[in-house]
Amino acid sequence: MNSNNIKNLVLNSLFIALVYVATRFINIPGPTPGGLFHLGNVMFFTIAIVFGKKAGAISGGVGMALFDLTSPYAIWAPFTLVIRMAMGYIIGAAAEKFQKKKVYNIVSILVGITVATLVMIVGYYISEVILYHNFITPLQSVWGNFMQSIVGTVIGVPFSATLKAALKKANVNIYLEDKRISIK
Repeated sequence: MNSNNIKNLVLNSLFIALVYVATRFINIPGPTPGGLFHLGNVMFFTIAIVFGKKAGAISGGVGMALFDLTSPYAIWAPFTLVIRMAMGYIIGAAAEKFQKKKVYNIVSILVGITVATLVMIVGYYISEVILYHNFITPLQSVWGNFMQSIVGTVIGVPFSATLKAALKKANVNIYLEDKRISIK
């Protein structure tokens, strides 16, 4: 294993741990069955915005699936893995699009988060239909899923901008997936 692979492994492991901890230990049970308000989305969105689509997909999918596996929600883990990986990829891709142009474009990021939120709502609705064998009951969780994304956006987007500015000011260069992630 070369040093770049080790760096990638360490950074992605750290990102997974951050998402897991924010989901596991900073949460409030929601009003709907199985609903949970947590700050995992804040970490997840921040990682996708600052470090890109691969880091976003890995940290969101694996971090939140690990939470499911270590909680009463274990049955959700396979669904969470796929849904959150797709979300992280979408958000990270939207952020990367403008990172190459050396701008922090809030509109692109918000469009990415909006598309990712729709993927999450539809993905979890389909998952609940599969698990509950019912098309009506899953509608209860749509609002909670939407609010989760709102919280992640309201806190995560400004935090991402602040983190990027701090990393840039400190002249920190991060290498992930054998490429330098320039903080612009």
